[in-house]
Amino acid sequence: MKQALPLAGVDGCPAGWYVAQLPADGGDVEGRVYARFEQLLQACPAPACVAVDIPIGLGESGERACDQAARERLGPRASSVFTAPLRGVLDAASHEEASHRRRAIEGKGMSIQAYNILRKVEEVDAVLRAAPARARSVHETHPEVCFLQMNAGQPLAHGKKTAAGRALRLALLAPHFPGQAERLLDERPRRDVQADDVLDALACLWTAQRLVRAQALTLPALPPLDACGLRMAIHC
Repeated sequence: MKQALPLAGVDGCPAGWYVAQLPADGGDVEGRVYARFEQLLQACPAPACVAVDIPIGLGESGERACDQAARERLGPRASSVFTAPLRGVLDAASHEEASHRRRAIEGKGMSIQAYNILRKVEEVDAVLRAAPARARSVHETHPEVCFLQMNAGQPLAHGKKTAAGRALRLALLAPHFPGQAERLLDERPRRDVQADDVLDALACLWTAQRLVRAQALTLPALPPLDACGLRMAIHC
């Protein structure tokens, strides 16, 4: 069945952003690498539906309800959902400074895992705040929650970095993108994109398809907006 609009699933990668793009007329998924998120959106112009594995919508204190809901669903794999940074730490220049700022706000520091995605969170936040109309077509997702949904609501038994975990994710993607994952893995520039970046981007693309079909689950069901008007929701 012909699609009505182009779709993109996006995951961060060593070179910037890896995108699994599906043209509006269907056909093969295309793998692309963009250094900057703004370049990615220029290559996937509105009304393209973009599902990206990065926090969108940041709280002033405390945990986001969407992160809590995602962890509850993931159970034994809950640790794969990092705590989203607070808006007040977004421009911190170091992990030490970010932890100091968060501790001043709510009495606890920032994990190194959360800090490691801080620059990408800041990049996406700046782009979407500058283009609020475009923000409506860019949706946060989380690959592990996507794979859980593909797996009949069951958390995956193996991590994505293991051979067993990769095989399981390939098997879950196969009915939705027959032969595409293996091809994209072979085509990827290995210095710029890790194997799990490709599989995670395809999981995000699966969610983009569900979003345009009005089939996606939204966590929480009635997502709040942050102080800048961005949705705080994880879609899957």
